[in-house]
Formats: sequence, C-alpha cells, structure tokens
Amino acid sequence: MTEPDQLAQSLRTRHIVMIALGGVIGAGFFIGSSAALSMGGPAVIVSYVLAGLLVWLVNSMMRDLASVTPGRASFLGQIRHALGDRFGFVAGWTYWLTWVTVIGVEAIAVTSMLTPYIPVPYAVLELLVLGAMTAVNLLSVKGYGEFEYWFSAIKVLAIIVFSGIGFWALGVHSIPVKENLFSHGGVLPHGLLALLAVIPTVLFSMGGSEIATVAAVESDNTERNIARATRTIPLRIGVFYLVTISLILCLVPWTDIVPGQSPFLLVLNRFHVPFAGLAMGVVILVAALSSLNSGIYVTSRILYELAETGDAPSTFLVVEPKTQLPRRALLASVGSSIFVAATAVLSPGLIFAVLVSLTGGFMLFNNALLVLGRLKIMPRKPVGAYVALALIAMAIIAMMIQPETRSQIEMGAFAIIVILLAERFLPRAKSLQNNAP
Repeated sequence: MTEPDQLAQSLRTRHIVMIALGGVIGAGFFIGSSAALSMGGPAVIVSYVLAGLLVWLVNSMMRDLASVTPGRASFLGQIRHALGDRFGFVAGWTYWLTWVTVIGVEAIAVTSMLTPYIPVPYAVLELLVLGAMTAVNLLSVKGYGEFEYWFSAIKVLAIIVFSGIGFWALGVHSIPVKENLFSHGGVLPHGLLALLAVIPTVLFSMGGSEIATVAAVESDNTERNIARATRTIPLRIGVFYLVTISLILCLVPWTDIVPGQSPFLLVLNRFHVPFAGLAMGVVILVAALSSLNSGIYVTSRILYELAETGDAPSTFLVVEPKTQLPRRALLASVGSSIFVAATAVLSPGLIFAVLVSLTGGFMLFNNALLVLGRLKIMPRKPVGAYVALALIAMAIIAMMIQPETRSQIEMGAFAIIVILLAERFLPRAKSLQNNAP
C-alpha cells in the first residue's frame, strides 16, 4: 500500500494561537454559563477555578507529550504512542463521535437563530448552514484557519468589551455588590455538592482547546506552535472565564439569572447598553459558527488520522492534490453530522439524547488517557498528573450523584466498552504510520 499524500502545512502561528484562544469560547460560554450560575450561586467561581485548573493541567500534559513524541503531535497520536494502539483506537473514535455530535448540535443552534430572519424551510436552512461551513473547509486548510482566526477575534473582542462595560458599571453606578453576593441565599445557596455537580457543565463549556494540537500538525512548526498555544491556557481561563463570571456575579443577583438565557445579555440590558440584544445575538451566532467550523475541520483530520493508523477504512486517506485536503474524510464526517441533526427530529428522546449524553463521559475519558499517557512516558514530577486525575474523578463522582447527569457516565462507559470490543474483533487495515517509540 502506498504512503498517503501529505496534508497541507499552511497554517501559521497566528492561526494556531487564535484557534487555541477560540477553542474554549463557544456558545456554551455565553449561554450555558447561566445553568452553572443558577445552580452554584456566587461560590460557582470555585467550580470554574477547579475546571480551569483541570483544563490547564491537561493542556500541560499535551505539551509535555508533544515534546517527546515528535511527528505525533496530535493529542490522539500522543495517546497512541504512550498507551498503545488499543487506547489510540478508542480515543480516536470517541473523540470523532463527540465532535460529530457537536457539529449536529451547533447546526441546530445556528439554524434556530437564523430561522426568524431567513424565510426558508427549517431543514433546507440547516443544510445551507452546514453546506456553507463545509465549503469553507473544502477551500483550503488556510481558509479554515482564516475564518477561525476572525471568528475567534470577534469572540475575544466581545469579552473584552463586556469586561470593560462591567468595570465601568462598577465604577460609575452604586451597585450593591455585597448584597448581590451574600444576600440571596448566601455564597453557597445549594451547598458544596452543587459546586461539584456544576464542574461537568463548566468543563464542557471549556472544551475545544485540544483542537490547537490537531491544527498544529498542519502548521509550519508543529512543536513550537503547540507549546505556544498551550501556554496561553491560564491567561484564557483567567481573563475569559474568571473575570467575566466574577463581574456577572457582582453586577446582578445570581437569582435573576435564568438557565438557558444569556447572563451576559442580562447584565447589558440591566445597564441599558444600546443594541445589546443585537450585539449579543451576533456574538452567540459567531460562537456557534466557530464551533461548527472547528468541528468540521477536526472530525475530518481525526478520521484521516484513524485511517492512517489502520483504525478506519483506507479510503479516508485520499488527499485532494490541489488543496491537500482529506476531502472524503471531511464529507463523511459532515454526512454523519447531518444524521445526528436529523435524529433531533426523528428520534429526539432516544438516538439524539444518547449521542448528546455520550459527549461528557467521552471528554473526561480522553482527558484521563492523556494524563495516564504523561505518567507512563514522563513519570518525573507526577504531582500535576495526580491532581488532574483527582479532578477528573471528582467530576465523574459529581455526575454520578446527580440524576440528570448519571446517565452520561453510564452510557459513556457502555459505549467505551463497545468500542473496545470493536477494536478487538473488527478487521483492521495495516497501519501506515510508524508507531515505534
């Protein structure tokens, strides 16, 4: 069998940095944070600190593994190199399934936002949205990088502007900060258990930073760009999450926050910021399109990588000569996402619900594999790895305690067992990748 064609190397450092910056800022941050705030109260900031610490530690593990696994910079390649082909197979397919589901969910979100303004049938509009973002990814890898660069820039600018307005409001208006924090049921209105229960929700909103390691494979300097991207994690978490969430808690009573509605928009409306609704709607739309754009990109590259290691059909190794894109892998991933979106209508309470539920458990599983891989390959200075494993265990326990999230762990564990059995019994193609240490 011939060696697969080489993917493009046209992403630049600025693309990788902005992909990393935008990775943890999705629509879940601008809307989904409302659920965390209403569940945890003012002390939810502790949940954000713990979740942020885990994201930072896992990214540190990726950086460390990248330094000792040259040519295998994707975090899936790192897991395979450290823990073997079996875990590489499971990690790859669980990650692919997670992002295929995310694409379907984000396509539904974008379509729902556009439906009031574009008078075409819902299904047609959904296909148009997916078609447009697929076309962006089919242009070139640099095209994906440019779109994501500007999408991320808009999200970052929105957070900076919001923070500026928040600090302005604290300085100009007589805001009862102490009352907002302490007089609505106290700092811990629902107890310590609620803080643990919030962690999975916060973790999911922070997911996506690992995309930078996948994208860096198609950049001009893989190892350097991974190191640069992962170094910005503490800054991102500190500025984007902790500062903005703290401002929201200081500016409005947490009891005014309604799950499913943007707390950012609540603050802006409270202080009569002009065009706040329109501006926030645009930002949320951009965040959803950014997740859609990145999802199409990363699923195609993961499917290509799985084919390269013999874990997926070799047909997905074909690279279009002119653009150096894995077109078949890309179209197959988008087609699978269309199926996910269709199940939201055809089987919302079974297939779609199961697929969405799997993503939380899969995310924690892959994070745990990265940490275990770091411990095996680089056993020195293990404290950070053990702290990360403790935080992952804490998140799993919290999900098991809460009835609404318990099924995510149970179904995730069952799906992982099924994928392990598939690795054991399904025929596999010969690997085209040199997996020697």
